[in-house]
Amino acid sequence: MMTANLTDLRVADLMTIDPVVISVDASIEDAEELLRLNRITGLPVVDLSGRLVGVVSQTDLLYLAVPAIQAIIRHRERGIRVGEVMSSPPVTIDGSATVRDAARRMNDERLHRLVAVDDHGRPTGVISAMDFVALAADG
Repeated sequence: MMTANLTDLRVADLMTIDPVVISVDASIEDAEELLRLNRITGLPVVDLSGRLVGVVSQTDLLYLAVPAIQAIIRHRERGIRVGEVMSSPPVTIDGSATVRDAARRMNDERLHRLVAVDDHGRPTGVISAMDFVALAADG
């Protein structure tokens, strides 16, 4: 990783490019499998045209085990779609923003990840709290 001042580093320098995404209509079982297989904690959620519409995280899926939440989603244990449990609207950031701006936004909004999008609203990358941990660990 490149060594630079936080004011010089950009989101695009630190983010994971070509993020693993999931369709808004996918099942939560599919989301759980993608999270597990890719060893990640969150997925950008896209519509049929590939535009970002939300984010689904492990935390979102953990809440489904709470009985009160199951009642809210019509007493279903199966057949729940990602779009029903995702966080929306998604919080995005420009890839050219500084890493410091991303860190402040994540801190202010208590988020574990921000999604970078292109001019058409399609996800191009994800910057996560773990990216900041890696940056600090690498010095």
